[in-house]
Amino acid sequence: MERSPLTHERIFRDQAFAENYARKHRRMVERFGHEYAGKLSSRGFKNGRILDVGCGSGGTDMVIAHDFPDCEIVGIDLSEPLVCIANQAAQAVNLEKRMTFLMGDVHQIPFDDASFQVVLNINMVHLVEDPIQMLNEMERVLAPDGLLFIADLRRSLLGFMEKEIRSSLTIHEAEDLIGRSQLRKGVFSSSSLWWRFEA
Repeated sequence: MERSPLTHERIFRDQAFAENYARKHRRMVERFGHEYAGKLSSRGFKNGRILDVGCGSGGTDMVIAHDFPDCEIVGIDLSEPLVCIANQAAQAVNLEKRMTFLMGDVHQIPFDDASFQVVLNINMVHLVEDPIQMLNEMERVLAPDGLLFIADLRRSLLGFMEKEIRSSLTIHEAEDLIGRSQLRKGVFSSSSLWWRFEA
C-alpha cells in the first residue's frame, strides 16, 4: 500500500503523533493483551520468548508480561517514538529486564530462525508495504511448535465512519493473502470488525 512521505514522517518520527496514537489505542491494545493471555494460558503456554511484530506502544505486551512472569517479550516497530514509549512503560513497572522494544523492519525481522515460541501481529497486515514478506518472516522466526496470533481490521460498511477500516482487507482478501504466504496451517475467523488467523 502506497503512503505519502508526510504519512511516513508522522507515523515513524513525530513524537506528538505517537503519543496521541498510544492514548487513542490504549484500551484496544490492552483488550488484545487480555485476549491473547487467555489463549496462551488455554494452550498451555507458561514461559518462553514472545515476539510482537509491530508492537506500537507495547500495551498488549504489558498485559501478557503481567500474566506470564517467566516469559521474555521482544517488540519491534519502525516508529522510534512508539518504541521509546513502550520501553519507558516497561521501565516504569520494573519489567525492562524481560521486555525489550526495538526499532526494526517487519519485512526483515532481525532475529534467528525458530527463535520465538510465540509471535503476535496485531493491526499491521493492512498497513505494511509487503504483507506477504512480513508473514513469511514471522513464520521464519517462529519455532516449529510455536504459537501464532494475527489480528487485523476487516473492511466493512463501518469504513464510512473510520478511514482506517476503508484501507483494511475484506475477509476474502485476508484469506487469499494468508494462503499465498508461507505461514503454517491455522484457523481463520472473523467478527464484524476484525479478522484473525491463529496457529
